[in-house]
Amino acid sequence: MNNSFEVLNKILQGEHMAIKQYQAYIGELTDGPLRNHLTAILTDHKEHATRISYYIQTNGGQAEEGAGFIGIMADWKTHLANLGEAEPMKILERLYDGEDKSLARAVKYSEQYLSSAEKEVLEPIFSDEHDHLKQLQSLRSGLYSNM
Repeated sequence: MNNSFEVLNKILQGEHMAIKQYQAYIGELTDGPLRNHLTAILTDHKEHATRISYYIQTNGGQAEEGAGFIGIMADWKTHLANLGEAEPMKILERLYDGEDKSLARAVKYSEQYLSSAEKEVLEPIFSDEHDHLKQLQSLRSGLYSNM
């Protein structure tokens, strides 16, 4: 990657992918505690995207909104996986897997390419993402114990 704005835009793209994925899964669920919890995580991802976009734009870069081609493919994969009835455990497993991989990739990019000031902007976002993983794991454990 040539500069920090490219890296930040890659991380921003991951947030947009998460937004699309959560929206797709939430759309498959009926009202209830699981839907509400996932909506709260979705709201965090939207706020993260806004924060990253703002940082890029106020520091001379051009924020690339949207999930890009990879995001479009992931969105189609999510929709295909949801054909039929949405199973909460499978939804949670897919969301956990997506969060885990996306966070690992974002942290790697941050460590390799960003300045300490840029990393500082991402720290609270990464902290939220770690919390999301814990929440999703807790939800999975709760569902598993109720089966």
